[in-house]
Amino acid sequence: MDGAIVQEIFSSIQGEGPWIGERHIFVRFAGCDISCRYCDTPSVIQIDSGNSRLKFCRIQSAADPSQYEQIPNPVSAADLTRICTRFIVSGPSRPTLSLTGGEPLLHCSFLTQWLPAVRNIFRIYLETNGIHAGAMLDLRNMIDVVSMDFKLPSATGLRPFWDEHRHFLSAAAGIPLFVKSVITSDTNSVDIITAARILAEYDRSIPFVLQPAGGQYAPGAALLIKFQRAALEIIEDVRIIPQAHKVLGLP
Repeated sequence: MDGAIVQEIFSSIQGEGPWIGERHIFVRFAGCDISCRYCDTPSVIQIDSGNSRLKFCRIQSAADPSQYEQIPNPVSAADLTRICTRFIVSGPSRPTLSLTGGEPLLHCSFLTQWLPAVRNIFRIYLETNGIHAGAMLDLRNMIDVVSMDFKLPSATGLRPFWDEHRHFLSAAAGIPLFVKSVITSDTNSVDIITAARILAEYDRSIPFVLQPAGGQYAPGAALLIKFQRAALEIIEDVRIIPQAHKVLGLP
């Protein structure tokens, strides 16, 4: 089994979506095939082996979360399992392994081989840009929760991905799933309504999370409330949830 290019492995709280506040073990895979203008992890976009930032995988110390070590990329499946199990807290809870990035589904071939070996240990939580329906079909029996992005063109500065999102929702049918959209000061109502209507085509009860961007792209509170109201006229469950880990200064 080939290894994967991983930027970092660490434990923190889940800072986004309905599972906010849960303790997760994060594997941040390198590489993404889109480049949103508000991206908060730009260093993981390229998997160029010449990029010194990605020659090594950064690993949080399980004993002291403020300390990190490095191992060379790519990281083998055996090493990834060994490292992730370091962060398990003994007790009755089932640990959650969060696959994030970048875009973890770009590593589908690796994941189809690795996940069956660890799914009996971890609940598998996938964070994805929601455009790789084929990879989702390959992995659907190995994933417990899907955090799917709807990429709003007015926010990302990119072309629309509506059709890709529709195909992805079909591929993920039957898996617990919520949809998240990053909201910026440039986001418009047309995109919010389009996203809500697509969700209504599949299941009006799917949670739709409006996640305010930070920094120069941060939207005003009134805009968030306006968008929430517009979406609630179409679907049942619309929540405004900021990134809690950033509020707390956690990774």
